[in-house]
Amino acid sequence: MLKMKRFLLARRRVDQWGVSLSGVSSPLYFPFTVAIAGLFSLAGIYVAFSRMRRLSHHMRSPFGFVAAYGLWALTLMALRGDLHSGNRQLGFMILLLVLSFAAPGLCLVRRPLRMLVLSARLGVFLSLILSLWATYVIGLGVDNRYNGGGNAAIMALLVTLGAIVATVRVKDAPRFLPNGLQYLFIAAVPVFLTETRAILIVLPAIIIAEFLVSCWEWAPKVRRFGLAAAAVIVACLAVAPPIQAMVMQRFVTVYDYYVQGSREPDMISGDIRLVMWKSAVQVIREHLFNGVGTMRMFDYLKAIAGPQAPMIEGFHHVHNFILQELLANGVIGLLLMMSILASFLLTIIRSPAANSVKRVAVYFFFSVFVFGLLHDPFYHELVMSTVFIFMAVMVTQVRRWKARVRAGSPVAAFSP
Repeated sequence: MLKMKRFLLARRRVDQWGVSLSGVSSPLYFPFTVAIAGLFSLAGIYVAFSRMRRLSHHMRSPFGFVAAYGLWALTLMALRGDLHSGNRQLGFMILLLVLSFAAPGLCLVRRPLRMLVLSARLGVFLSLILSLWATYVIGLGVDNRYNGGGNAAIMALLVTLGAIVATVRVKDAPRFLPNGLQYLFIAAVPVFLTETRAILIVLPAIIIAEFLVSCWEWAPKVRRFGLAAAAVIVACLAVAPPIQAMVMQRFVTVYDYYVQGSREPDMISGDIRLVMWKSAVQVIREHLFNGVGTMRMFDYLKAIAGPQAPMIEGFHHVHNFILQELLANGVIGLLLMMSILASFLLTIIRSPAANSVKRVAVYFFFSVFVFGLLHDPFYHELVMSTVFIFMAVMVTQVRRWKARVRAGSPVAAFSP
């Protein structure tokens, strides 16, 4: 017993730095977040199963829907005979079920949301420096999109998620990591260098929304000045040659190719997506209830694609998380997945958290959702770990705020 107490006291000092390391490493595309999320989850499994009351409490949270979703997917795999090591989906479902216990593993972190927010701010700053260094010093992004050492689209999503978390307003913020919208603007640079279309739409929308919210809190004269200054800055950015060149390359060419019928732009990635999506819709119509699983998914798609089948050879997902989920686990799987999101957002919105915390929860999954319409973020270990660390931190922090309200603290909007 004495050794256990010493271990827990040691963890109390270490765990908060684990949360901080995950907040720093995720916007940098470093894999530490996966290991940290795994360690917290293993500790959380021990905590959750130590008492039936704790396990019941955990299953009544949004993570109960994660368990339901994971068990549904595993049941379908068992019925198809796909429970073997060669099934990529099996590994991700096991990882998902393990990561769903990260929240109980945070029991010794005193202020988890504060640690995550401040470390995310540092991570976004470092991501800016690393992207500029990689692009303009060693030339990794001169002829190609900046990718952080991996996938350019995933890089854009991770730095955006880090910037979103960084905008949560904390009490007594450090002088060198103050509250503000600057983290969204800083993240815009590496996102611009990745040239990821989905995030290039999402991030400006979030910046505009947060700027308007901030303007509403200013005095009328300051608000008018701020709006005028923002209009001038947007106009200047619109005529900047690098931005015009990127818009032409990543957006106007899509319009010219698919609407105007021009055959000059190279739209092979778009053509591949269209082949997969059209084939996926037909497969889904025939297997709406339980899908076909990921092991045989592309065999079905290639059979329908016919002469265009070689275009989708070698792919593992269809670059659209809704179609992917319908193919893998059917409409019930998609409903269970969306219930995780709905339950989480309702938990945060109904909590006594400050509005900045609630907006961040919405922005976070809005970004993941839009990104998922052109990619599949849920079959990437680092993205999945980042999402579950965020959910675990938010749910843990909200529970503690609710406990303070029940204990007699004034009902107010709590900030980390």
